[in-house]
Amino acid sequence: MEVALTTLDGPLDCSRNYIDGGLPGGVCPCPHYGFVFEGTMRAHFPGTDWPDEVVTAGEAYYIPAGHVLIYEEASKVLEFNPAHALQMVMDAMQRAADSRR
Repeated sequence: MEVALTTLDGPLDCSRNYIDGGLPGGVCPCPHYGFVFEGTMRAHFPGTDWPDEVVTAGEAYYIPAGHVLIYEEASKVLEFNPAHALQMVMDAMQRAADSRR
């Protein structure tokens, strides 16, 4: 497992990064477990009839693989993620960033 404390200064929609990074189906393959200290995040599940899951400050969460994360405002989030799956996401995010240079 990987543990990370993520602090975002503002909104972030990861949708484009997942697509540009080449993740199959344009969705995140990593399940996430965590706690939101500040802010709000939304998990959208493209191609399913699952409703969006919204997690706000003070809430713990589990988000299964197959989602797109959208941080709706500045946020501070503690996450626990399977290491291999998270590395796939981080590699895709880097490819997406590199493709925009």
